[in-house]
Amino acid sequence: MMKHSLHVCAVALCIMGMTTSAFGTKELSVRMDPPNWWVGMPGNTVELLVETNRKEAIASVTLTKGEGVRIFKDEAAQNSAYHYVTLVIEPSAPAQTLEFSVKTRKGRKTYVHYYDLEARDATRRSNMGLNSRDLMYLLTPDRFANGEPANDRNREMKEQSLDRSQGYDRHGGDLQGISAHLDYIASLGVTAVWTMPLLVNDMPRASYHGYAITDHYLVDPRFGGNRVYRDYAEALHAKDMKLVMDMVPNHIGTAHRFYQNPPDSNWINAWPGRPETDNNGEVGDPVITNHRYATLYDPYAAPSDQQQFTDGWFVSSMVDVNQRDRHCAQYLVQNALWWIEMLGVDGFRVDTWIYPDQDFLDNWSAAIHAVYPEFFIFSESWVQNHHSQQYFLDRHPTLDGAADFMTYQAWKEALEKPTTWSGGLNYLYMNLASDYLYRAPENFVVFLDNHDEGRFFAKVKEDMDLYKMGLGMLYTMRGIPCLYYGTEVLMRADGDHGAMRQDMFGGWPDDTKSAFTGEGLEADEADALAFVRELAVLRESHPVIGTGTLRQWAPYNDVYAYGWRNEEETLLILVNRNPKSQGFNLERLGDWNDRSNSVEILLETKVMEGGRLTRDLKTMREEGEIEVASNGLTILRYFAQISN
Repeated sequence: MMKHSLHVCAVALCIMGMTTSAFGTKELSVRMDPPNWWVGMPGNTVELLVETNRKEAIASVTLTKGEGVRIFKDEAAQNSAYHYVTLVIEPSAPAQTLEFSVKTRKGRKTYVHYYDLEARDATRRSNMGLNSRDLMYLLTPDRFANGEPANDRNREMKEQSLDRSQGYDRHGGDLQGISAHLDYIASLGVTAVWTMPLLVNDMPRASYHGYAITDHYLVDPRFGGNRVYRDYAEALHAKDMKLVMDMVPNHIGTAHRFYQNPPDSNWINAWPGRPETDNNGEVGDPVITNHRYATLYDPYAAPSDQQQFTDGWFVSSMVDVNQRDRHCAQYLVQNALWWIEMLGVDGFRVDTWIYPDQDFLDNWSAAIHAVYPEFFIFSESWVQNHHSQQYFLDRHPTLDGAADFMTYQAWKEALEKPTTWSGGLNYLYMNLASDYLYRAPENFVVFLDNHDEGRFFAKVKEDMDLYKMGLGMLYTMRGIPCLYYGTEVLMRADGDHGAMRQDMFGGWPDDTKSAFTGEGLEADEADALAFVRELAVLRESHPVIGTGTLRQWAPYNDVYAYGWRNEEETLLILVNRNPKSQGFNLERLGDWNDRSNSVEILLETKVMEGGRLTRDLKTMREEGEIEVASNGLTILRYFAQISN
């Protein structure tokens, strides 16, 4: 363990006196996690975490009613208010309600707890997984749309803020608001929606972002609660869209009962020197991670550096969880399986993948795929070089994909900087050339901006030519494209997390403009939205994107090209980063330059001076060069002419 680890038990006992009821009642009651389970699940066992709300010591847990079900082990935790109960569910066991007796030591009382074993719903597993034909939409639930103002505040929760002018206060967005605008989301070409975390965040400050979870089995009531989350999942699936859930196995909020009153002090890494939380939910004297992910593969790494990276806290209000504890690890595995089975989740984005125990992540993702072979898991492995990105993929054979931070960086270079021998478009070219390092780069999630890095339109200094160039590449690049909400209407905040997670235009009744209806949008915002929808139609109409053979051509004269080809057609994407129009020599296409095929222009982000093209396409083709407008992107289609 880290600094302060020698007194973890004493600290844990101190913390136990700080907690408030996690059950919402003063009467003694029993909680079991997971809150229900299913018959017919592979493995036939589930470990119940049994706890009492008043920290009264548990003497024993017995099963008093259940067909085809038995308790294999009843194990007391270090904290006497918890027991680990391993339940065996025979394959023949029917769906039923189990009855447990929980006997306490103090007063020798016995309490009855009913527990549901449900039948599995196969329809929730009918379309799991993501692939290179999907397009994802990332949104911040608190900032997208307020569908139910009555849930904006919850008097039982610590944070009571509600101020749209403040970046770190709550703004009132919820699941009802997202569900109301699924048709709008689909119009962007979206087939999967990833929301930032929705689980309870009962933290006193900045709870809107969701990453300091305080209950693993409850959706925050300010987002609508568990029932509304299920309704949202069903609404998504009814529109043939997929549900991507943001999972956070690395840390929890300090208000979580697992910090305030943990089953075992070993569930927490690096107990802080001053464990009491202040008005912001922060502790005193914590060990903060050094963020040095290279210590995991550095052959010369100092053990103390590696330990600080893995066991240090992310921030002083986010408790680092010890997944090396077998009960803690099992809790996290079962929690993931529970959400998938309950809602029909189709994929996980895993927050801060490089920080938890790496052996645990292998076991976690393997356990998920053992039950759901088609499920898709992609990581947030935020690294700065290709060999690091390769390491975290190779280290985890059951990890399906990753957020592609290297392509993100390459796009920043190509679109924000001029082209040089190694920079600009050449940096982008070399990035794609590095795909030889990876298994299945088609499963990388590619993006121009996200919830941590600021708005793409701001980063290209509000240049519409570069904006359209970037979006054109996003919708046609290898991998699974991810569009950050509001990018399609030119949101432009940069540099501050609270600000860049802007309120979506039209998500609140008093908004003066709306992305959803188009009312009040500025001319350039409406143009951007129409362009994204044009890209959506193009991507949908040409399945060769993401599935055909991919080829790229090195930049010459600031023109970079890549293309997709199958038996039906060839798409050629030409990108010019020169302030003047430039030509692309068609002879460079080699065997892709089939003169017997017809050619058409599918899309141009910028027309050349004098009209659509200064010369007609046939003439340019005969002369062997296609001209591309300055800072423009052109998509050509080669196809066989079919005679009637």
